[in-house]
Amino acid sequence: MVENLTSHWREIFDPAAQIFLNSIVIQRRTMNFTNINMFENRMQQQNMNTAFFQIEYHNCQVECAYSKIQRKFLFAIVDHNIGFTCSLNGTYANGYINHREAVETLMHCRVHGTFDPLHFYEFLNNQLPNVNISEVNITDYQRIASQAISAFEDRIYFNHWRRANMSERQKNKTIELMGYNVVEFCENNGLTPVYYPTPTQRTLDAFNNFELDYNSNGLQQ
Repeated sequence: MVENLTSHWREIFDPAAQIFLNSIVIQRRTMNFTNINMFENRMQQQNMNTAFFQIEYHNCQVECAYSKIQRKFLFAIVDHNIGFTCSLNGTYANGYINHREAVETLMHCRVHGTFDPLHFYEFLNNQLPNVNISEVNITDYQRIASQAISAFEDRIYFNHWRRANMSERQKNKTIELMGYNVVEFCENNGLTPVYYPTPTQRTLDAFNNFELDYNSNGLQQ
């Protein structure tokens, strides 16, 4: 069905849109991060739940933040004011890179006429055993998240928990902002994350360990 839609839309949209649609079809192939467990072991050895690092993706520098507890990557392409996110379900990447401008930018970083969305993930996976890591601080988090998140207005920073079941939109937003593990935790406990336009220390605390944040703060703002 996706292939049929792509064929139909190819006649309607411009070449950039065609590249994006083709990339969606390609990334139906699942990406397995075979080095993520090794990477998390490195984090554990340094007593980290979050890791900040940088990689050189061909002609571009990409800043990365990763939460071991959330199993969540945030990416910002330096000097392009653009980024994207990736949630892991086990060791597998979710879906496709759903930010059209990021797909195009990565293609230009690679200086390639077409773009295989899995290429960046494969490149990242190969870099994980050797990247230099440090713990994410609030400045790192805000800088990267502000570029990585683009689909949900300006309220993108976790602030506190509310006792309520998540709507479908809130669930999708939470997958994008915090990952599958947080969604599962919320569904099991009848909670909804509340997001604000500016980050606080609790934003970083939840990125570090969201269950500990809830156990420490409960429903208080």
